[in-house]
Amino acid sequence: MGLALAGLVVVAAALLLIGPDAAIEKIKAGWDLLTAAPAPVYFGVLTLVLMLPIPASLLYVTAGPIYGIAASLLWIAPALAINALIVHAIGSTALRPALVSVVESRGRALPQLEDRSDQLLFMTLVRVTPGIPYFLQSWAIVLAGVDRLPFLLTSVGIQIFYAAGFVILGQSAFEGRLGLAALAVALLIAAGIAARFVHQHLQAKQNARTSEAIE
Repeated sequence: MGLALAGLVVVAAALLLIGPDAAIEKIKAGWDLLTAAPAPVYFGVLTLVLMLPIPASLLYVTAGPIYGIAASLLWIAPALAINALIVHAIGSTALRPALVSVVESRGRALPQLEDRSDQLLFMTLVRVTPGIPYFLQSWAIVLAGVDRLPFLLTSVGIQIFYAAGFVILGQSAFEGRLGLAALAVALLIAAGIAARFVHQHLQAKQNARTSEAIE
């Protein structure tokens, strides 16, 4: 919430300083420059965007018409992997205590997980919980002390399904193909239903473990 408010303050200040019309033109010019950039630049920006409170779905949707579905997914997978490695590296360095303090100062307790099965349960539960932005999921998982390889695999493995839906949706919208659009929407709905089902199952499993530990 604090990051979102800070972003709104920055946007409001920019609008006041240069005027709304000029601000819109600069944003449009920057976006046109990005979409005209080579694939390594575009997906390099995506790698960084995934660490910030910016909706990555916008870049997923746009990637489809620019680079095609298959090529986009082939670029998105390593972008997700590199992002996961960067976030884990940052969360495992001397910056970690400061980041944990920021989270805990807001009344949020972070679990410290050493058992591999507990880590996998926690990561999957966070990744499939509806409503939590991707960047926030990543920081919460890393600051809980999870190992690098499981974090990398779950980050890429789960997010790529959502990315595929948005990429296909963008391609179908650009080409006006209703069948492809229906496939994209169905994929996103299926991913959402599956995520909710997995979330409920894992939440029940976690509650059962907690009850056993108390007893």
